[in-house]
Amino acid sequence: MSDHRPASGDAHVDATADDAARAAGYAAEVRARGIVRGRELDAAARVTLEPAGLRLAWSSAMPWVLAFDGIDGVDVGATSARLYLRDHDVLELSGDEALRPLLLQLCAQLGRLPELTRGLRAFGAVRSPAALHAAHDRWFAPFVAARRAVHDVTDPARQVALLQGRALAADVARAIEEIAATRAATDAAERRALEAALEDEAAPLLDALTHMHVAGEAVRGAASDTVFADWRRWVQTVQVAYAAADEAWVAVAEVLSDQ
Repeated sequence: MSDHRPASGDAHVDATADDAARAAGYAAEVRARGIVRGRELDAAARVTLEPAGLRLAWSSAMPWVLAFDGIDGVDVGATSARLYLRDHDVLELSGDEALRPLLLQLCAQLGRLPELTRGLRAFGAVRSPAALHAAHDRWFAPFVAARRAVHDVTDPARQVALLQGRALAADVARAIEEIAATRAATDAAERRALEAALEDEAAPLLDALTHMHVAGEAVRGAASDTVFADWRRWVQTVQVAYAAADEAWVAVAEVLSDQ
């Protein structure tokens, strides 16, 4: 066997101590067959799950590490599997009963959500005046609840069910109504004007949640050969939506402060 290079997605993901702990202890002896980057492959390998991806060690060549973001889908059987790689490459693995738990853990790693709120300015600590604290908490409440609900869930379809763009959009609309009702409790005209102003500031967020819903529907209907590719696109829309919620709050706080 010649010295093949890593097939698809050869850029490694960041590894953490938790990633290493999850990956530890998963290994299997396999026969690997397929066509990878136009080259036919049929060779024995030892497969291990590592923080950076799936490692295939060959007896007569340098090992590969298939990065998680280069694996678009996985079909898992009792003692075999098919990996759908970037650029439509396919790698078939056959082995023994040690292969299935490794691949199930691989799927869990592939579906692990990144942190959604890292780097957001307003999401966590309240920097607004004390009078805005209640409005801040009401604004972010649905996003906090959704993040908690999806914590440690690694199945893409379940994640989409727990982080629904349409449901969050409805929550944002209710938050606007409640904030306006609290801030203008005795003046209906002022309340309607405030709602309209807050809706204007929330428009980019609502657009982001619409894109998130569309991407989520793609995950729900995804075939096994594209599910993780579709999931990664959905995750990007979720990150954009959380950033949009953060940015919208800054604008909403200015409206409330000027009231």
